[in-house]
This record gives sequence, structure tokens and C-alpha cells, in this order.
Amino acid sequence: MMSALLRFVGIRPTVAPTFARESLPATQRATRWALQRAPRGPVLMLDIDGVLHPGQSGTLIYLPLLETWLRTHPDVDVVISSNWRETHTLDELRNFFSIELRERVIGCTPVLPDCTRLDEILCVVREYGVTQWAALDDRVQEFPDTRRLVATEYLDGLTGESLLQLTRVMWAAP
Repeated sequence: MMSALLRFVGIRPTVAPTFARESLPATQRATRWALQRAPRGPVLMLDIDGVLHPGQSGTLIYLPLLETWLRTHPDVDVVISSNWRETHTLDELRNFFSIELRERVIGCTPVLPDCTRLDEILCVVREYGVTQWAALDDRVQEFPDTRRLVATEYLDGLTGESLLQLTRVMWAAP
């Protein structure tokens, strides 16, 4: 079904290279919570494992599907909320995206010990006065309040239905 959807939107699924999740020194990790710039519009809080690929396969097979959605919503900025922000620099995370979309990946959520993913997201939301946002994540247990969450299935990843839901949630009244 996913292959048919990808063909429908003009994307040919390919086998993407696996991206290693090597441990970086703490000084190089993309854990700083200050964004590179303030968001200019709605913000997508993006997880990677279980969203951009099934499980922890590391293939980013569904990144082209998300990029198609981002191109149809040019005012949306991306903040990485994934654990990948602890093992990759912001530049590395940006470089996964197509060249024309990289500048829209504006930063990462902070890593807050003993806090939920939602707490980390809300830190950015409060600091930057973000009023329009949605999270794309497979870890529902990390979201005590799921009103702004679009949940994916860990072993499936992003789907066309997820993106339809993302559009509804992103532009729902706060």
C-alpha cells in the first residue's frame, strides 16, 4: 500500500542507505535547545525511528514522503525531537533532507533527564512562543497529552493517513 501511495504522489520508493547512529562526543551532539532561528510559522516536532523508517532500520525510507508534504506546506519549520539529536549534529540531521528543505530544519528539542518527549517539546514551544505545532512520533507513552500528536506505528512508520492527520492537527485550533 505504501508503494502505491508513493507512486501516487510521484515518488518512487528506493532502498535508502542505512545511517549509522554512532555516539558523538557531548560537545558535538545536537542537544542544545536553542534553535538556529525563531520559527516563522507552524512547527513540526519530528521523531525519526518509527516515523521516517520502520523501527530502527535507519533507512529513512519515508523521508521522501515527508518531504513531499513539507513542499506543499512551505511555511512549516522542522524541529528534531528524536533521540537522533543525541548522536548526530544538527548539520548531519539537516543533511538527511533535500537541499531546498535543509534551512527549514531549525534545531532540536532539549534533552531533559527524567522528562517526557512532550516536556522537551513544550520547552521549545514556550521559549519561542510557538502556537501552531504538531508532533510526529511513534512513542505515544511520551505524550501524556496527545492532542498535538500524530502517532505512527513503530514497525510501520509514516503513512499517507499519518500525513492527512498531521495536516488536520497542525491547523486545528489551539
